[in-house]
Formats: sequence, C-alpha cells, structure tokens
Amino acid sequence: MQKNTQNTHIVVDYANTSSAQVLPSIFSRLNLDVVELNAHIDDSATTRTQEQFPESMERLSAITNSLRAALGARLDTGGERVYFVDDRGRQVDRMRALCAVVELHLRTYGGGIVAVPVTAPSTIEQIARKHGAEVIRTRANNFAVMTTALRSGVTVGGDGAGSFFFPAFHPTADGIFAITKLLEMLTLHNTSFSEVLASLPPFAMARGKVQCRWEDKGRVMRLLNDQYGNGKGISQIDGIKIELGREWSLILPDPDNPYFHIYAEADSDDHARALVEKYTGLVNGLQ
Repeated sequence: MQKNTQNTHIVVDYANTSSAQVLPSIFSRLNLDVVELNAHIDDSATTRTQEQFPESMERLSAITNSLRAALGARLDTGGERVYFVDDRGRQVDRMRALCAVVELHLRTYGGGIVAVPVTAPSTIEQIARKHGAEVIRTRANNFAVMTTALRSGVTVGGDGAGSFFFPAFHPTADGIFAITKLLEMLTLHNTSFSEVLASLPPFAMARGKVQCRWEDKGRVMRLLNDQYGNGKGISQIDGIKIELGREWSLILPDPDNPYFHIYAEADSDDHARALVEKYTGLVNGLQ
C-alpha cells in the first residue's frame, strides 16, 4: 500500500474489538488523521444485539458528516466485515459499497476476474465490461466467494454483506485492509467516495423472506424447479434465479432457518419490491 501524501481525515468505529490495537499504527504510517470511536477493547462487544448496530451507524454518519471526513468505517467484531459511510455522511448500502470497490479496483488495475455472489446486482457485470474484466458468480455465502477468490485470475471480490476480498493480499476477508485499500484508491484517483458512488450505473434492489416449514422446503424447491428449471434465463447457481433482461428475481432457501429469501433487482425501488411481492406470493402458493 502506497503512503498517502495528503492528510486524509476519516472516522473509524472499532466496535470495541482488537482491531483497535492494530489499525492506529497502520493509519499513522499512512499519514491519516483518524477520529476513533469505541477504541477500548471490550470482550462483551460480541454479544451486542442487532438492534444496537443501526444506532452505531447513525452515530458514525453524524460524526463523519460534521467533521467533513473522507469516509466513515465500522468494523464488525471479528474485523472481517466493514460498513461504510461516505464523505457526505450517508450510510452506504452494502451492495453499493461492493460495486464502488469493484469499480475503483478495476479502474486502478484493469481487467481480471471479479468474484461476487448470485445475489449481487447486474451492475457488477456492467462495471466489469467497461474495464475489460470478467465476473464469476458464486453461491450466496461468504465461504463460496472466498474459495472462488483462490482461483487464478481473480483480482477482487466481495459478498455484498461487508466482506471484501483482495487475493493479491490474501484470499480471506479483511476489513482493515479493505479500509486502507479503499483510501489508497480514492487518493490515487483524486476522487471522493461520494463521487465514485454517483458514477455507478443506477440499480434498485429489494429483498424479503417467506416462512416455510422445514418439511415443505424440499417440495417447494422441486415444484419451482419443475416450473422454471428448464426455462430461458434461469440460473441455478444457488436457489432459482429468474432473469428477464435487466431485472431478475432469486428464490433462495435459507440453509439454517425455515424460510426462503426473495431477492430482486429492477429499474426502480417500486418495481423491485413488486417483484419480491410477486415471488413471495408464488412461494406461499406452493406450500
């Protein structure tokens, strides 16, 4: 990683984890001015409820905005995932963050292969084509993306849930490296996080859940496969993905819980939500 020649101001929430012992020295060597939040180590941090996460992100947004920082970042308790706020204090959707990192990485290093899950937006393919890169779709879990990142030619990847992979560094997710790499690329191109986000092709996504008893999940999947399995524009990398031009819907059984996930991408939020409702109704009707 190149040393930053400018004094970049950022806000980092360490989430009371051991990352607070590692990152400050790295940031100092890179000449970064860092406002640290929750920098004292607290072993009970791993038990924080999901309800507290939005509060911490709201606080990160407010501080990043008030300080006019280049970005805000919050690490998860393991230091593997990172969640971003842009230079305008806006929380960055995790899929949009993935698209922005892919765009910057390909803009910096050129072609190669991008590894993303089947749940990621088709915007990834648009970005890859622009930079002469290819895309490999994986099953919808972190491990699948990580193992794909081991393949020859893969240069960047992410799961769209806060994990980013840079195989030239190492193939596992590393939130600390993701923060420093993002800052390096922003500085190299003399641009801001918000400008990169604004440059992305527009997309809208929605998701939902459909309850389904364990004993019914296999039968529902068989019925879906009978209905869609041999159709044009059908992908079965994970679940059943129905692709219609620029829009798609994915019906994905949860491996650990009695429900299906429904994902959709379309040209507007309303249209994406309508697709989720459509396939939610379909799954309900098959039970």
